[in-house]
Amino acid sequence: MDQIEASDTFEAPRAASSLPPPGVERRATSRGPEPDEGALRTTSRPLIESVPILFIGMLLVRTFAAEAYIVPTGSMAPTLLGIHRDVSCPDCGFQFALGVDEDGQAGQPLCPNCGADLEQAPAVERTGDRLLVQKNFFHWRSPKRWEVVVFLNPAEPDQAYVKRVVGLPGESVELKHGDVFIDGMIARKDLKELRGMRLLVHDSSFRPPESAWFPRWRFRSDDGGPSCWSEDRGVLHHEAAPDRTVGDDRAVDWIEYRHVDPDRADYGPIRDFIAYNGARLGSGSRVDDLAIDARLEFTGRVEALALRFRVGPGALRLTIPLDGQEPPRAEFGGREYRTQEGAARLAREWAARPGERRLEASFVDHRLIVAFDGDLAFEPLDLEPPETTPAPGPLEASPLAFGLRGGDARIDRLKVFRDIYYTDGLSHAPGRPFGVGAPYPLGQEEYFVLGDNSPVSNDSRFWPTSPVVPGSMMLGKPFLVHLPSRGVPLRVFGDEPYWVPDLREIRYIR
Repeated sequence: MDQIEASDTFEAPRAASSLPPPGVERRATSRGPEPDEGALRTTSRPLIESVPILFIGMLLVRTFAAEAYIVPTGSMAPTLLGIHRDVSCPDCGFQFALGVDEDGQAGQPLCPNCGADLEQAPAVERTGDRLLVQKNFFHWRSPKRWEVVVFLNPAEPDQAYVKRVVGLPGESVELKHGDVFIDGMIARKDLKELRGMRLLVHDSSFRPPESAWFPRWRFRSDDGGPSCWSEDRGVLHHEAAPDRTVGDDRAVDWIEYRHVDPDRADYGPIRDFIAYNGARLGSGSRVDDLAIDARLEFTGRVEALALRFRVGPGALRLTIPLDGQEPPRAEFGGREYRTQEGAARLAREWAARPGERRLEASFVDHRLIVAFDGDLAFEPLDLEPPETTPAPGPLEASPLAFGLRGGDARIDRLKVFRDIYYTDGLSHAPGRPFGVGAPYPLGQEEYFVLGDNSPVSNDSRFWPTSPVVPGSMMLGKPFLVHLPSRGVPLRVFGDEPYWVPDLREIRYIR
């Protein structure tokens, strides 16, 4: 328990000295004529006077505006990273973070994209993320659900923690099947919140050589006929059959995604595996809350596109006509759901745009969201699970699929994501966690918080006496990872790594 709590805390970094090193001023002045003593006093006085002003300014900013913190470990990974190694997969080229504990030990690295065992893969040491936190932010408004916050741990008030808010004052919180339920109803995310929380499962841009490759895409048509799909070095192509005429009521031609479980090196369901933790650390729970993000181009008239998400042993199927004649419709649990009429026009205009376009689609928290080039295609559809469970079918090895009816197209990049799966226990945590098996009621000014890296996060579920964070203990809102660093092996004073800034990793926190 102590190790988890230490890994969930983070500390403020030491500020660098604002004074130049000894000798710098003398070297600078030696390049020209020696100034007279009066001129030296004249030029140095403003500099000396500016030092306390700068110090006071920094003190005011730290007190009232922003403060810097360092995250040492990964209870919020992969959103926020602790001390870790950047691992590059030699098979597919995918890069990911592997957490390092306080003893400098890391788990067994497995590539989350292709499943390769990377015990001998090269890695770059990195410090934990450095955060800038807007202090007093929650004096102006209350924390919102799914927002990342910094607060004082009620059990250890001298320690600052960073987590995500899931339960708000006056609500009851329960965790079931990896989801958050509020007052008995599933808590849902909008498109922006989902983008900030989804976890990458597979990226088609990173493809290993054939000898190490489990083919991810299976091509099949609804009518059992030959598929018009093909793959060439990670790019997916669809070429309509030459004898096909527009208006032909042909079945949808599907690309079915087949997942490779990195822990088992074989096809299987998508589980709550997080590469940051290394191999064999997770609950092994199947995750059905999935999303795709595709970059595609239509090179010929396409009548409709379709999406299919597996939900338990059943499936949700969405059809989006692209001719503008009818709006998108979804079929789920034996019922049909139609979107608003304006969605038909948006789909037609999106399909008519030249060049590459972007399609985002997700079925997470029983909410269907589709976006064309970053904008919602229709208002999200909140669909309740069916009362009766369909018999298992051939979808077991295909958690999601993308399909077209007619036309020519190419997909240059297709990403598969999953939602965070909130586990209901830690291997070393005694007793039943708070909010698991029964709802936990929150009082006024009480919040329930969870870490994104659920299998290892010490959060409201496992605190010894109470799961709540009082509003008075909220410190602020982290908004920027401002100075990521990586280790560079320089032989100056031995082989110790020297930490240098990596400006490519600066990012806003969503």
